[in-house]
Amino acid sequence: MDSKDFQLLVGLHQNARQSLLSLGRRVSLSAPAVRERLRRLHDTGVLLGYGLWVDPIVFDRQEVLVFFKRERTHEQVITGLKAPDVSYIGWKLDGGLTVGVWSDNVSRSISELSVALGEKPSGHAVTGAGDFPRLSILDFMVVDALIDDPKIPFKQLVEVTGLSPKTVRKHLNSLTRSETIVIMPRLGAGSSPGELVYNLAVAGKVPMSEIRKTLDDALLVHETRNPPMKYLLCRSKNLGDVNSKTRALNRLQSIESTAVTLNIELVFANEFIHSLVRERIRDIEKTRLSQTAFA
Repeated sequence: MDSKDFQLLVGLHQNARQSLLSLGRRVSLSAPAVRERLRRLHDTGVLLGYGLWVDPIVFDRQEVLVFFKRERTHEQVITGLKAPDVSYIGWKLDGGLTVGVWSDNVSRSISELSVALGEKPSGHAVTGAGDFPRLSILDFMVVDALIDDPKIPFKQLVEVTGLSPKTVRKHLNSLTRSETIVIMPRLGAGSSPGELVYNLAVAGKVPMSEIRKTLDDALLVHETRNPPMKYLLCRSKNLGDVNSKTRALNRLQSIESTAVTLNIELVFANEFIHSLVRERIRDIEKTRLSQTAFA
């Protein structure tokens, strides 16, 4: 890992479907050089793949991050993915879990998840509610085609949806610009020496401008409302550098706590996400049919 590798990861967080040429411009590298660096990040376990995050408000649901401390095996993580309303799980290096739940009843979802994992959570955080216009059936068709392969080539995306290239491009651009969908790089701890890439959870009502005075390289990737918490993608030279920077952050009055997270893996419950999208498609089709019948 070096600074250019980190900038490539930042670029992927901002737009994972951009071309190698576009990624290369931000770090002054050619497209072949970018391809080689991404291959190396994959081979060393830093970049494991990609997952599609959909803002759950489009399903009339709320996102809740639920935290578990007990150490888990990979098999137990996969079992947890099958719990009701679970959309993704971050399996941490210490064995604990951060579970993303898309819920229409927060207390019920947390209770069912606790039963499925056999443990009461150490805490949870609710994301802020957005304000998106209703998605059309064409929007949902594009989303459905991206779930299993968020980086699917555009030509194949057109073929899978059965829509025209112009229509696919229009709806894909609208979905990404509004951040209704986000393609999330699935990052792992990595196996090679060099600079560390990690996630940092910062609790408190602290602005990013204040955080960046301490952390030169920090990208806001997620935020929760209750309690207020920011999830950052960060880079440091080594563990000592990580510790010194987090201590400096903890001295700021507006910060309540910080927690470093190194993920072994980030896994998505694609079947669950498909089910939500396809339910919306069926609902829209039923509404159309009923309107046609009474026309």
